[in-house]
Amino acid sequence: MQSINRIEIVQLLPNTLRNQAAKLLYESFYIKMRVLIKEKDKALRLIRAATNYESGFYVILDNKLVGITGIQNKGNKYFNVKFSDLLKEFSFFTALPKFIRFKLESISFPKDNELEIVALSVQKDMRGKNIGTSIINEIIKYAKEKEFNRLSLTVVDTNQDAKKLYERIGFSITKIVKYGFITRSAGFEAVIHMYKNI
Repeated sequence: MQSINRIEIVQLLPNTLRNQAAKLLYESFYIKMRVLIKEKDKALRLIRAATNYESGFYVILDNKLVGITGIQNKGNKYFNVKFSDLLKEFSFFTALPKFIRFKLESISFPKDNELEIVALSVQKDMRGKNIGTSIINEIIKYAKEKEFNRLSLTVVDTNQDAKKLYERIGFSITKIVKYGFITRSAGFEAVIHMYKNI
């Protein structure tokens, strides 16, 4: 596995890279996002408005964003869709079911001592270069400094590469929730819950 030594991992994402961040999140979660919002421009505007850029880690290489990870804990969400933002893009009756679906999909109950990883995305041409491992190691270091004692995350059953990465870093499976046909249109049928004590 090839690695890159010139990457910089930061917590404060420059405003100039926020459009790149929205595009990377959109591309990584395209199938899931497309079920709710078919138009790319609307989806990108919504991602920009809903993302709490101060609660993440960002991998920069030569002034280009190549990796992104969102984290959250109790009372601090990384991605929070507001009904008012949906109303800017859709009529009331179209926005309402989308809002409910977003809220249902983002239900999370991290414990007081737990830090949750909610999004991990690496540019396609940068995968296999230890960027995912580097960013998670940075999160582990941050979690220890902030006195969290557990990391948690979920990964869909169709993303076996991510699951193997998490297992390699020491995450264990706590449970697998099967949704079957309910989530098939979003590109997965089960969600794997994983954790790592730190």
